[in-house]
Amino acid sequence: MIILFFFSGVSAEEGDKYLVFIGGKISIKAVEPEKDEVPFDSQFRARYKVLETYRGSYSESEIEFTVFDHYGKPPFSKYEYVLLYLEKHEGKYYHSKYQFTPLYKTKDGRWAGAYATYDYTHSYNENTTIKPEIIEFANPVVIDIGNYDKEDIEHWFPEPYYKIEGQKAIAVYGNYIDELFRLKQSGVLKARGDFQ
Repeated sequence: MIILFFFSGVSAEEGDKYLVFIGGKISIKAVEPEKDEVPFDSQFRARYKVLETYRGSYSESEIEFTVFDHYGKPPFSKYEYVLLYLEKHEGKYYHSKYQFTPLYKTKDGRWAGAYATYDYTHSYNENTTIKPEIIEFANPVVIDIGNYDKEDIEHWFPEPYYKIEGQKAIAVYGNYIDELFRLKQSGVLKARGDFQ
């Protein structure tokens, strides 16, 4: 089993090895373990539309890749559009474990993500110069917070970045693709020693 935590910088020679793209979900299917295998992680085969390549090179309109997740179905699978990080190994693409950002269209037709608490609170991003900004999403970005306790709501959906209405957190602030990528690059990916 291959577990990929690393993600290195993209040089001219590595352009085919690393891929960051805006993807639209087609399918995600569980891969059953081999007989007598007790896997550490669940394995999935994902197929996505490649809406836009952000880093690396890829010319097809769809891509298939393997995902390993210790907690079950990959969280990115519940979103229609995401910024995804892949690495090519022996001719096949693998998801850089747990790395993604949900994306939404803005009123001016760009892609953006809601305020990314995980990335902004990562210890490596403590002194980041990247700032969230008010985003006018084409449709409201609404998150069901009915199963969160008060402390978790305050942590993951802080005001003024989110507006809390009953059981919903509505995104007010966020970032566009460049900043979302840079937050990952200077935070969790840097902590892994990758994509620098």
